[in-house]
Amino acid sequence: IRKIFAPIWIKGPIKKFVEGKTVIVGDAAGQAKPTTSGGIYTSGMGGVLAGRAISKFLKSNNESDLEQYQKQWKNQFGEEFEKQIMARKVLERIDNNTINKLFDSITPEITKEISEKEDFDFHTGSIIKLLGLKGSVKTAQIILGGELKKLLK
Repeated sequence: IRKIFAPIWIKGPIKKFVEGKTVIVGDAAGQAKPTTSGGIYTSGMGGVLAGRAISKFLKSNNESDLEQYQKQWKNQFGEEFEKQIMARKVLERIDNNTINKLFDSITPEITKEISEKEDFDFHTGSIIKLLGLKGSVKTAQIILGGELKKLLK
């Protein structure tokens, strides 16, 4: 028995899910969410879509049928992952004090609305609601303040 392990890739999907007749799914395909590293739903759907594409390929022997898997996955998750990648890049740059200020700005009303209406697997809707238009200005001030402190050190 040999152990093989690697960290979970959270920088978004890899460039190609299909190379010839090799189909890549899940963590190996970069289907873990950039915000939380979770991926049960996104990777599971990757498996479902890959399975359908492989089934179709086995009937047709047309490799372009395999390519449909990546197109369908990106149609379903691509835009959300792009937004999560941007959010992660911002959050990676700010310090703990700034993160605490961001959490302090979240009202109980916003928390209630998000917990009742938002989708657990699609985070950017929640992030936008957390910030709101007024919140976006406040958040920008908090983040910029944290970045300015780093520059002045």
